[in-house]
Amino acid sequence: MLIMEELSPPERVAFVLHDVFGLEFGRIAEVLDVSVPAARQLASRARRRVAKAKQAAPQAPKAERERVLAAFRAAYESGDLAGLVRLLDPDAVYVTDGGGKVSAARKLIHGGERIAEVMVRVSRQWQVDHIDLVEVGGELSLVCHRQDRVHSVDTVQISHGLITAYRRVVNPDKLSHL
Repeated sequence: MLIMEELSPPERVAFVLHDVFGLEFGRIAEVLDVSVPAARQLASRARRRVAKAKQAAPQAPKAERERVLAAFRAAYESGDLAGLVRLLDPDAVYVTDGGGKVSAARKLIHGGERIAEVMVRVSRQWQVDHIDLVEVGGELSLVCHRQDRVHSVDTVQISHGLITAYRRVVNPDKLSHL
């Protein structure tokens, strides 16, 4: 989903129409108002980017994940903006899933400093009761509780001791089983 958001609209259209729906490049070229070779190039470029994303960096070791998430939780709970920035890669990306049911960022947020600012602001608004560091779906996660219910589940991607991707699920339909 993250990589699809990063593709240009024409790349996304060419990729989905050809690789998912099997549409011929001649028809895709008509839809995009480009030449057939240009439509092929758009799909090819998108395909390479999707393939590259699938070969993402391996997960950080468990001890490193625990250390980074524990430090992040402490900085988040205390509203320590500088502490959050230190733990986020300058090129990090933040995505939320509210499922249209609850308030969530509609677009990806890019940059460690910007993400930290948003997280501090959200923390003040939410006023969570506590945050647990637990395994959810086989992945070490931060689970935020509010009013005796799971309010959000946060997962991260870590590379070289920094968070490169931060994903927050607040969609109540996806949290109801927790």
